[in-house]
Amino acid sequence: LGAAAVLSNGTVLSRAGSAAVAMSAAASSKPVLVCCEAFKFHERVQLDSITHNELGDPDGLAHLPVYAAAPGTTTDPEKGAQSQYLAQWKDIPCLALLNLKYDAMPSEYVSMVVTEFGMIPPSSVPVILREFSESAQME
Repeated sequence: LGAAAVLSNGTVLSRAGSAAVAMSAAASSKPVLVCCEAFKFHERVQLDSITHNELGDPDGLAHLPVYAAAPGTTTDPEKGAQSQYLAQWKDIPCLALLNLKYDAMPSEYVSMVVTEFGMIPPSSVPVILREFSESAQME
């Protein structure tokens, strides 16, 4: 998997859906490798996907392409048929759609982080951060 950032507690910020993929892999006893350059390591700690995240267009969730037809109907994905379940979501007063761009993937689901320094466990991110800060202070 790719990463937008790796935080000091080993949490990986990645595209929405990545945490679900990592949890499924962990449930199947498959390793999860995250590829990330060391300049994307950050001292910040984040425990959830809500506090610091980017929001996408909520209409992007309402107008999803239909790839599987309902029983008894046929749908051609080439023609771009769209789901109508949330077509009038703006008219429902108690409904708000939240389209998050990133997931916070807990470190326990990440086997290794692949960087230009090699493969490191997520628990070693603070070591890399410390090395970067010491080298910056020496310059």
